[in-house]
Amino acid sequence: MRLTLEVTGGFTGPAGKQVINLDLARLPRSEAEELRHEVELVPETAWGASFLAPHPKPWDFHHLLRVEDNGREKWVAFHLNEGPSVLTRLSEKLIKLDPSV
Repeated sequence: MRLTLEVTGGFTGPAGKQVINLDLARLPRSEAEELRHEVELVPETAWGASFLAPHPKPWDFHHLLRVEDNGREKWVAFHLNEGPSVLTRLSEKLIKLDPSV
């Protein structure tokens, strides 16, 4: 399973875009299992949907999560604390694991 999280917008605009790419096969087993479990907690109805704040503030970054598993890709777009809470939790975990930081 591969996870890609793109974080854009807010006060940094497109110049501050952060892209996190993680291949779960390259992570320690416990971290990979934890992330896979979080992805499984995302409701099926959330995939392909957007959960955006109705009046975003400059600090409301746009998150786009893409999951590729066995050749199939699904996505969800959101602001933190909008939509299912697992999206915010998963985003925060991915940002902490960002290998480019």
